[in-house]
Amino acid sequence: MARPREFEENDVLRKAMMVFWQKGYEGASIFDLMAATGLKKSSIYKAFNSKEDLFWKANELYKTDHLGFIEEALKLSKPRDIAMAMLVGEADMHTDPVHPPGCFETNGALACSDETQELQRALVESRFNFQRRLAKAFRLTSENGPMLPNATPEEAASFVFTLIQGMAVQAKAGLSRAELHKFVELAMLGWPSGEARPNRSSRQLGDPSRENLVPIGDSNS
Repeated sequence: MARPREFEENDVLRKAMMVFWQKGYEGASIFDLMAATGLKKSSIYKAFNSKEDLFWKANELYKTDHLGFIEEALKLSKPRDIAMAMLVGEADMHTDPVHPPGCFETNGALACSDETQELQRALVESRFNFQRRLAKAFRLTSENGPMLPNATPEEAASFVFTLIQGMAVQAKAGLSRAELHKFVELAMLGWPSGEARPNRSSRQLGDPSRENLVPIGDSNS
C-alpha cells in the first residue's frame, strides 16, 4: 500500500508559485523550492515528477487564485468597459502585496536559456491565447459601444495586451498601484465611452452661463 503524502498539495504549490513568481523559472533553483516548501528534493520529484511539472501546476493554481477578474471582465457588455476592467484588474494584481510584483507568467518567461525555450514558447502562447479571447470579446460586444478608434477588435486587443505587459514589467521595477492606475487612466483617454455629451450650441440659446460673460475687448474690463 502506498504511503499517503505528508503534505497538502495546494499548500506546496502556493509556496512554489511564490518562488517562481519572484525568480522566474530558471532563477528558481531546486534548493529555493526545497527551502520554500520544506520538502526534500526526492519528495518534490516523487510528487511532481520534475521542476517543469511543478511549475506548470503552480501556473494553473496562479490562474485560479489570481486571475478571476479576467473572466468577470470578459462578461461585460461594452468593449471599453472590458478593456478598463481588464487593465485595472491587472494593475491591482501586479501590485498586490500578498505576492511578488508583476505577472507570474511574464516573470517565468524572462531570461530563459536555450534549454528552456520550449517552456518560454508555451508561456508566450498562453498569453496570446488570452489576447485572442480578448479580441473575440471586443468583436462580440462591438455593437454595444465604441471600439478603440481606427482599430479592429484584434488591434484593440493587442493594444490592451501590450499595456498589460508593460505594467507587469513596471510593477516588477517598483511602480506603485496608484502610478499604474494613472497610467491606465491616461491610456484610456483615447477610447471614447460612447456617453452623450452636452450640446455646446445650447450655450448660444439663452444659456444662463453666458449672461455674465464679458466680451473680449470690453472697455469696462
